[in-house]
Amino acid sequence: MFCPKCGKMNPDDREKCSGCGAVLHEPKAEAPKKKSGAPIKIIALIAAAAVAVGGTAVAVSSCDKAEAQVFAEACFILNF
Repeated sequence: MFCPKCGKMNPDDREKCSGCGAVLHEPKAEAPKKKSGAPIKIIALIAAAAVAVGGTAVAVSSCDKAEAQVFAEACFILNF
């Protein structure tokens, strides 16, 4: 490898130039860590579950027994 500062030939495994002492291999910068979206997904899942449970309670409480039975069976079939 040639030194970028003085042009002297150096073995590839050298860290500094044998002629001028310049650094031959710059340390590799670490890639920035990606933030996890897990907390947002958990909050969204909890909110969706709360809406589903709340909607079920409102739907069942606002109808008569026969309608509630049909609604419950539909939810069971759809795995809600």
